Amino acid sequence: VRYIRHISKWPLSTSAKKIFPAVIISATYSLVMSYIFRHARIGKYQLTATTKGAAAALGALTAPLALLLTLRANASLGRLNEARILWGRLILRGRNLALVLKGYVMPIDPATAILAARYLSILGWSIKATVRNESASSQREIYEMMLGKEEAAWLHAQTTKPPIAIVHRLRHLIVGVCMMSTNPNFFVPHSSMEHALDDLDATTGGCERLLTSPIPPTYSRHLSRIMCLYLCILPLASVASGMPSLGSMLASAIVSYVLVGVDEIGMEVENPFPLLPLQQMSAGLQSLVGETMTSS
Repeated sequence: VRYIRHISKWPLSTSAKKIFPAVIISATYSLVMSYIFRHARIGKYQLTATTKGAAAALGALTAPLALLLTLRANASLGRLNEARILWGRLILRGRNLALVLKGYVMPIDPATAILAARYLSILGWSIKATVRNESASSQREIYEMMLGKEEAAWLHAQTTKPPIAIVHRLRHLIVGVCMMSTNPNFFVPHSSMEHALDDLDATTGGCERLLTSPIPPTYSRHLSRIMCLYLCILPLASVASGMPSLGSMLASAIVSYVLVGVDEIGMEVENPFPLLPLQQMSAGLQSLVGETMTSS
């Protein structure tokens, strides 16, 4: 059933639409080259004889190309998995910090605990806006609704990126409560909160690193060149094997669809943030913090 569903939605595939021009070019090139090398002559020499070594060259390129595609796919999937881990850590540490805020900061200074929880609630939205390059104005309404106009104005006035400013503001609020506390054992929850803030800071930095340090373009360019070379030799090898021109065209279309499709998927997964459900994750963190702070 799954395969039937996937095949039925094939015409709607965004990846297929992206690689369709490359498949058409490859198939057309294969048809033209097959016809030329099968029927054209230079003097008394027929060009078919020049394709005898094409199959060996194609075989020599197959293993390196497969290795490069595999490494590219693994690197891209590794970035996607790292992004998932970072956001999972964000939600886990956010929940832990909300619990400590409710248990230790709320009895000392309820207003500061609520304000810190509000900052914690918008951290996911702020990171989402950063990694997806959303405009600052798109977040203004959320900041003003959650923090109030005064705190939102402070946040917008910061020179650092909003996620970093939010973590710094959380640390400042917690330190202020620590200075107010007369409990000599408050250093234990304070240490726990500082550890959670360090993790939130590391998560923010990890997301920014994934965004600003893609797979080196030299690797992508080299892979593209090897793939083009492979697809250029493929019709010559088809002629050498006795395959008819239309068969060569069909073979080139199928092979180019597979190879270019794998490369295109690797490029899409290279930036994992558009693929992750960040809207739901950010809303989940906000709901989790709200439920923790309002629970009895």
